[in-house]
This record gives sequence, structure tokens and C-alpha cells, in this order.
Amino acid sequence: MLVGLSISLIMVGAYAAVGFAATSQPKATWAVNPVTITFPATAGSGTKGDSFTCSPNTSGITLTAKASTSKVDLSVAPSSFASCGSTPDTVTLKASCLVPAAQCKGTYSGLVQIRQPANYRNIPANLGVSIVVT
Repeated sequence: MLVGLSISLIMVGAYAAVGFAATSQPKATWAVNPVTITFPATAGSGTKGDSFTCSPNTSGITLTAKASTSKVDLSVAPSSFASCGSTPDTVTLKASCLVPAAQCKGTYSGLVQIRQPANYRNIPANLGVSIVVT
């Protein structure tokens, strides 16, 4: 009976350790979320700046940007950082028309994700982007 109790206590301890590890995963906070990029179609592109922090500190992150349409490209620069912590990391978002100006007009959505490639995971929270081409 004592052996069964010991195994049960070990299992409970293992589950608790897994639970505590999950709560220490980094989370990101964007200064402005969502962000809106507005530009005239004749200009061909527009930019907007933003910044983010991470808690707790983490290292080796990359950012990926995706637009909801094939009419517009969304990019982020810089797209990688050696670390992320309480000091804000600043980025520039750029939306560009991929079609002629007359076909580019409209409102589209986009997303910027923060990833840790070494750990194969996304860091919450994503940045929502609204792209308004006039």
C-alpha cells in the first residue's frame, strides 16, 4: 500500500510541475493593438510604427506578418530580436499594394505573430492590423 501511495504522490507532483511550467511561458504586450495603416492607393504603400514587450524575458524571437488578401503585402522590420523583455522593442509595419492602384482600394486585415523558433511556439499576443487603402 505504501508503494501505491508513493507513486500517486509522485504523479501529483509531476502534474503540478507541468502546470507551473505552463504559467511561465512568455506573453507579449503591444503598445497599440490593433494598429491601423492608412494610405492612398496611388502612393502604393504606407507604414506605421509600434512596439512590444515580453514578460517574462525571453530570447531568440522572430516576427511574421500576414495580410488577409493577395492584393496587399504586410511586412514587419526588424523581423527578429535577440531578446524581448520589459524594454520596448520597436518595429515598423509596412503595407504595400501588389496590384494596380484602382484594384488595391479597400479595407483589409493583417496579423503579426511573435514566434520562438527554437521552441516551435508562438508567444501570445498577436498584433491585429487594419489596412485601409483609399
